[in-house]
Amino acid sequence: MPKKSGLEYMIAFVREYLDGDMDRMNFDLDFNHCLIQNYPKMERENRDIAEYFNFYLAEEGIDQAFSLSDSEHKKLIGKQFTEFKSAMQDGIF
Repeated sequence: MPKKSGLEYMIAFVREYLDGDMDRMNFDLDFNHCLIQNYPKMERENRDIAEYFNFYLAEEGIDQAFSLSDSEHKKLIGKQFTEFKSAMQDGIF
């Protein structure tokens, strides 16, 4: 089985949460750790995409979600994930 790229790993991680296969506590606890572990690989693969992923999901997602309810949290992460995917499809980077 081929190894996932850093971005593929992080996308799968976010999808697992959004699909309901991971609870909020585990997502919140593990997101930054997983991003720190995968970010160098993501940067080597494509620095711009790594920066956009960090902006949309970490800075504008996780960092803004601490006081939100579980449903608001999932809605925000879903919105930011959609924004990130849309930017990728539009070829912004």
